[in-house]
Amino acid sequence: MFKIGQRVWHRDGRRTGTVLECYGGRVYIAQDNGAEADFRVEDLTAEAPGAPHDPATRALKAADITPEHAKVLRAIPPRTLQSVAALFEARPGAARFSALDLAGKLNVVAEITAVPYRTMRQYSDRPGELGLLMGKGLADRSGAG
Repeated sequence: MFKIGQRVWHRDGRRTGTVLECYGGRVYIAQDNGAEADFRVEDLTAEAPGAPHDPATRALKAADITPEHAKVLRAIPPRTLQSVAALFEARPGAARFSALDLAGKLNVVAEITAVPYRTMRQYSDRPGELGLLMGKGLADRSGAG
């Protein structure tokens, strides 16, 4: 469930807001235009951490997954996935990367490499270029940490 004050995004990509209350499978939000609305919890997703309010960077949920998502994950170079998995599993209390569902893996890859899913999809037919983009994100991350 979501936390009060957390930013959320509707699956249709057109509405976003801040959680006011969660009750009985419904989430009440204050939209950016000031209007209040309520949605089923399964129709909302949390935005990616630190992301601007952009539907291209929102976190994926299992309900969002299509065969195209699996194709995109397969396009990510194996060494990049190994690096992402190692960084993820090094976090305190983290599960095994391999135990994550497809949406979870793509969300972790996007967070760690700073490459949003939309960009991954755009470069999925060019894995070499995708690997370079992700490698830059990984290098920037290790240079900052």
